[in-house]
Amino acid sequence: MAARSGTRLLVASAVAIVCVDQITKAFVAAALGPTAPVSHLDLIGDWLAIEYAENRGAAFGLFGNISSILPIIGIALVVGLLIHYASDASPSIVETLAMGAVIGGAIGNVVDRLRLGYVVDFIAVGPWPNFNVADSAVTVGVLLLVWSWVRVDRRHESARTR
Repeated sequence: MAARSGTRLLVASAVAIVCVDQITKAFVAAALGPTAPVSHLDLIGDWLAIEYAENRGAAFGLFGNISSILPIIGIALVVGLLIHYASDASPSIVETLAMGAVIGGAIGNVVDRLRLGYVVDFIAVGPWPNFNVADSAVTVGVLLLVWSWVRVDRRHESARTR
């Protein structure tokens, strides 16, 4: 039963990320998109803003010349993570939520690429390139996965040295 509830948690977290990502992108595109009179809204001076941007490349707009294969890479990432998750005998709640975040973020950006041909980015923080909810979910998810895997490896190493 634990695997089934873990799978439900994985799917629920991924679906939640996709929904929040797509809703925020639609709201920003409607309010600040190409047909809006303004595309930038300062929240905290020059440090934090909502700013509509179309990202036709990969992370931070890099590699725009490979944008046609980015949906394939995103789908491959999702399939790979699902295979890894299915092969894990007992993933922790942290790993499950982290994988759900990465999968949801990847799907959110793939939806944009397939529907629009680009990804809508809108969170502007200082000098960083704009990003979105999906990007944030992928980043936080990957960091949590690495932390969780390092923590587990340390536990196994500690148990072996006793």
